[in-house]
Amino acid sequence: MEIKKVLSLSSLFILCNLISKSFQQGLEYNDEINDEIDNEIDIGKSSKFNNTNKKKYINDIIFGNQLLKNECCDKQFIKCLGTTITEINAPNEKLSGSLSSTLGDITSLETINLSSNYLTGTIPKTFIKLTQLKTLYLYDNEITDTLPIYLGNLSQLEKLYLYNNNINGEIPGSIGNLKNLSYLLLGNNKLSGSIPESIGFLRSIITLSLNTNKLTGEIPKSIGKLKTLENLNLENNKLSGNIPESISDLEKLKILFLNNNKFSGSIPKSFEKLTNIEELYLNENNLSGVLPKSLSTLNNLHLFYVNDNENLYGYVIENENIIDCDYSNTKICYLEKSTACRSGALPCTKELINKIEEISRNGIIEEDIEKEVENNEESNIQDEEESQQDIEEELELEIDDTLDV
Repeated sequence: MEIKKVLSLSSLFILCNLISKSFQQGLEYNDEINDEIDNEIDIGKSSKFNNTNKKKYINDIIFGNQLLKNECCDKQFIKCLGTTITEINAPNEKLSGSLSSTLGDITSLETINLSSNYLTGTIPKTFIKLTQLKTLYLYDNEITDTLPIYLGNLSQLEKLYLYNNNINGEIPGSIGNLKNLSYLLLGNNKLSGSIPESIGFLRSIITLSLNTNKLTGEIPKSIGKLKTLENLNLENNKLSGNIPESISDLEKLKILFLNNNKFSGSIPKSFEKLTNIEELYLNENNLSGVLPKSLSTLNNLHLFYVNDNENLYGYVIENENIIDCDYSNTKICYLEKSTACRSGALPCTKELINKIEEISRNGIIEEDIEKEVENNEESNIQDEEESQQDIEEELELEIDDTLDV
């Protein structure tokens, strides 16, 4: 059904009266954080509205004619406290079009959930007036443009879910003003630039997910100030530099995704302080040096991935709690007596052991890395030349066969 952004006030009035007698059926939606949302939507019992009226009603609310009254409070799509509208919930309703700026006129709103629809356009500037807003779910849509700077003024915001959209530009520094924010999920967008230093002011944050964007630069050291952080996901970006030691200060951290970036340098030995860590993803970077043996003391660690770090040396982590791991495309090896997870690891040779001990004493030698890169490049060139030679030989044979015929 095609969405109309402007509908008559009279139709809204009629629909609001109808809705007071309308259906109220169960509404469920999936969330990226398991069990994070419970009983947020009041479930009703009866149903008298047909699908056409239902869609038109929702469209009136979301896309214009915002002169809403308490008659519209149906406890399914619209919830009220007395005569004051506090929640709009319409996920998975196949809504399309742009959000109306008049939505920001409902200044009493505490929750907006319009996730998993086909919304386009931008987040209206009038949202700056929603100073009571605690929950904003616009994930799984097609929203474009940049993150508004005014988001930092929504001081009551606790949950901001904008993942799986087409949002671009940089993360505004004003995001650090959200002192009550517990969940910030901006993954699977087109965000660029660096992570602002002000991210360290999110003192209530539990989950921070910026994965699968185009973020560059280093992780700000201020991230170590997030004492409540349990889940940090920065995978699939273009982040570079060393992994900051300050991450080791995240005492409550359980899951850390840093994979598929351009991080270099060694894995901080101070990671041994992450005693609550359960899953650690460091794969597909440019990490070097020796894998810290002290990671074997992390008793809660059960998933560990460092594969595709070609200049990372060391021994497999001797930790019986690790149930899955990947050491492939590294210089990490296992001793014969080892019973630990060793998927992808090399068997230790005398030469490799000597190299590990040398790097442990002196650090990774830059000349060795350059030499290895050169060898890899020469090997690749040689492979390409051999492949090209094979193709030419096959082509000559085909030509000879054709001439013989």
